Amino acid sequence: MILGRLQSILRGDLPDFPEEPPGDGGRRIVLTASRAEMADFGMDPYIAFYNTFPHKLVRRAVEKYFQSRPNPDGTERFALYGLRKVEALLKEKYGDDVVVAHPDNLHRFIGPRTELVGISTMDPVGLAYVSTTYNSILGFGGISMNAVEFKALLNHPSIKRYRENFKILVGGAGVWQIRDSGWQKELGIDYLFRGEAEESLLEVVEKILKGEKLPPYIVGKPPDYNKTNIPVIKGGASYGMVEITRGCGRGCQFCTPTMRRRISLPLEHIMKEVEVNVRAGSEMIFIATEDAFLWNTHPNFVPNREALVKLYSTIASHPSVRYIQISHAAIAPVLADRKLLDELTPILLPKTRYTPDYKRTYKRPFVTVEVGIESGSPRIMKRYMRGKALPFSVEKWPEIVVEGYWRVQRSRLVASLHSDDRAPGGEGGGPDPNPESHRRPERVKSVFSASLFHPP
Repeated sequence: MILGRLQSILRGDLPDFPEEPPGDGGRRIVLTASRAEMADFGMDPYIAFYNTFPHKLVRRAVEKYFQSRPNPDGTERFALYGLRKVEALLKEKYGDDVVVAHPDNLHRFIGPRTELVGISTMDPVGLAYVSTTYNSILGFGGISMNAVEFKALLNHPSIKRYRENFKILVGGAGVWQIRDSGWQKELGIDYLFRGEAEESLLEVVEKILKGEKLPPYIVGKPPDYNKTNIPVIKGGASYGMVEITRGCGRGCQFCTPTMRRRISLPLEHIMKEVEVNVRAGSEMIFIATEDAFLWNTHPNFVPNREALVKLYSTIASHPSVRYIQISHAAIAPVLADRKLLDELTPILLPKTRYTPDYKRTYKRPFVTVEVGIESGSPRIMKRYMRGKALPFSVEKWPEIVVEGYWRVQRSRLVASLHSDDRAPGGEGGGPDPNPESHRRPERVKSVFSASLFHPP
């Protein structure tokens, strides 16, 4: 018995669920995600990177975070932000027949009445850059935790039991992995949806519910933001996430968000989503953006300091917001406006999670942010991502990186630095032979990570 339970844990099997259907026959549309992607890891997003490592090595460390935190009716209290956007969009037409549920509670909502199960995923096959890098380096321990948990979700007893009654639609940033790996047919996924949802998803869902035949891989139309409403989420998002911008515009050739039109969400919209999150019980607001300095930016990516100060101070002044977590930022803006960090740090530092109270090893509070160096070579930057240096010349990229990070460090921000040490080959590609192109990173207090294995 003990051996069987251990094997079950290593496989990622879910517990047994009741065989009888939900009392109401189930909901018409059920939205979910894997346990790994639904977790918020005690409101510490950096622990989530464990999901990209081999599952046999990290399961015991992360599985305690995989438990559901349900509302009294069994729906999930916090869920992926993208899933919350889809929920808000579909509820406008289908109302309470749309629910967001954790895998542990799918048996309460999937039944004979269910016509569509929607799944959101970011890294279903383990082909995201972190997964491919560190799984390749380690070389043992099996596929990533993300991949194991995604497969476990598709083999959930409730999905298997009523599978003939409904279609499965999978969306999110990771759908390309399913298509390119050949998992779509293997896992019985009817449709993959790639892209933004506001313009096309409702029409796609209507056709699925009517029984119309659709192509297995669907690409959503980019929204016309002059006509299309971006709905406010209706339930708590993981980490208290709130979107402040969408798209980027710097034009890096390897990056999907830069293909989207850049918009800054109105402050009123942002604060409505802050309120939804704190009402659900979140003490943290996680800023979803490609660049923490991009909101209402001036031309040529010169930061709008006055607008940014107003944005972050408004969020920080909400009486129920204890923490603010910024995600990604570009380095050039801190040099384009040298007063920017001087005015933002006093707002963000009192709201950081990372203090000696959180971990005794921390000597003093600091703010974390992820920043992409990508390369120290002006030659590679000019060919593949010249916009990353704006408003400066890309020829000055090494100087921008070095001076920018020193300014970040002096402002008590700790940057997680990322570089891609495997630029595309061919003429002008490949690693820069000049070792000075990556000079002095060891003198910056940061977490430095290199991405070695990008999918072709």
